[in-house]
Amino acid sequence: MKNSKLVYMASLILPWLTVPFLGRNSFKKYLPAAIFMSTFTKAIDLFGEKKRWWRFYKGIPPSDSMNFFNFGPYLVTSLWMLKMTFGKFPLYLISNTILHFCFIFLGGIELVDRYKIFTLKKLTKFQYLAIDLFRALILYGFQYVNHFSQHTK
Repeated sequence: MKNSKLVYMASLILPWLTVPFLGRNSFKKYLPAAIFMSTFTKAIDLFGEKKRWWRFYKGIPPSDSMNFFNFGPYLVTSLWMLKMTFGKFPLYLISNTILHFCFIFLGGIELVDRYKIFTLKKLTKFQYLAIDLFRALILYGFQYVNHFSQHTK
């Protein structure tokens, strides 16, 4: 469990060390979408746990293990993905698919299970990929609407 706690803290802190390289304007521009996505992901997490699609471990009280992932790598990756690909939807979709495919099928799922973050239960890896791609579409859609609502004012 001691190693798991170290992984939780590292997964929360290390991604944030890259944020200064985003630039202030990009951070402000994409932060609302990234926060929305983290909140949306938390809702999916709770729904999926009720349906027994996956199981989250306790984490470091009072937080469960998935909160460290949602507000660390998921949130920061959303910022970076939007910065690098927003306005180029095909590139965004291809990049997200490759990222999620690598995480799911090239050892990421096994890694998060080994370090007691989460484990898939009633969900196959392909179903999990579909959920991740759905989340990616929601993220891009939110940013698209947010972008054009700011430019029409």
